[in-house]
Amino acid sequence: MPFWLNDLGIVSALGVGHQQTMQSISLQPKQTLTEVTSLAFEQRPTFVGLVNELPLTASMRFYQLIDLALAQIADTLANIDIPSSRIAVVIGTSTAAIQEGERGRIAHAAKGKWPEEFDYYDQALVAPANYIAKKLAAKGPSYSISTACSSSAKALISARALLSADLADVVICGGVDSLCQLTINGFDSLSSISDKICKPFSGDRAGINIGEAAALFVMSKEQHTKQSIAFLGGGESSDAHHISAPIADGSGAIAAMTTALQDANLTPSDIDYINAHGTATPQNDAMESLAISEVFGKDTKVSSSKHLTGHTLGAAGALEAGLCWLYLAYPEFNQLVCNQVIKDESLAEIGLITQPETAEINTCLSNSFAFGGNNVSVVLGHLNESL
Repeated sequence: MPFWLNDLGIVSALGVGHQQTMQSISLQPKQTLTEVTSLAFEQRPTFVGLVNELPLTASMRFYQLIDLALAQIADTLANIDIPSSRIAVVIGTSTAAIQEGERGRIAHAAKGKWPEEFDYYDQALVAPANYIAKKLAAKGPSYSISTACSSSAKALISARALLSADLADVVICGGVDSLCQLTINGFDSLSSISDKICKPFSGDRAGINIGEAAALFVMSKEQHTKQSIAFLGGGESSDAHHISAPIADGSGAIAAMTTALQDANLTPSDIDYINAHGTATPQNDAMESLAISEVFGKDTKVSSSKHLTGHTLGAAGALEAGLCWLYLAYPEFNQLVCNQVIKDESLAEIGLITQPETAEINTCLSNSFAFGGNNVSVVLGHLNESL
């Protein structure tokens, strides 16, 4: 039985909505990351994937990101006639609205009291799922998943499980994370933040840029729109090698990718494009190129979009699956994400896209690899079925 991703609300440094996102990718190598100083404790310049429609000083930015994504899928939801008890919500996040806690702490230190709008609960990991459920009056299962950078990819697989178990007819699934000092300075303490725009798979890569995003899908067992794309398969693994470093032999990533292919009943040659996790850290890119080379060889097209969006952490899995969804839903959108870098020759050889090119995409695989060796791969594509 196919499972359908009927619509997508997408918000990132690439823009708000389908058209802005696709246009930004088509304008490569135009810079989409923003240089800021206010999010780093040292007040040094840092490049981030900022959603420019929402100033960093705006209150409740986390929920505003969600609202921007929800508005894009409102018409599709309005045309699906099911009881509210059959609508579920599964959201991946790494920090929820912890930026509000940071803002509140600063205000409390200055004025001796918390801001009027401050609510400690906003920092709870379940807050985004419950916020969406309340906005949509959804009465089905509602929960968040927080497994660092694989969170929202796991949310897609979890959503499918709810549909398979007949616990829901529609699941709003995806992820959201907003920029905050916790993640910027946390990754900086690991010496993982690049001072410049990140360069996935480059010989001079020097780390990541942090970003923010919201990406929400409408998943169901029924095909509800002409742009519906099939969720073909998902694979998960947990190598538990290290709290933050991936296992160097790529075995965890290989397990996730091969399981996803088996789940989709596909072979490596069936995949037209891979959106790599591609963080531009020395260890991840070495591990992932080895794993992709082992499973796919050097002919499958591969690129990482993190130099365009930043690493959006808990939202990354859904955001990058969302970029794949756009390739599949809009055949005219065929400008592939390009990593215009000088490839690190010490890495295993893969089909890295280093020059602008176009291609017809029918099947995509998207990778998300997280702290603790929590690995997820998902496969999206077309089916020979019609409305």
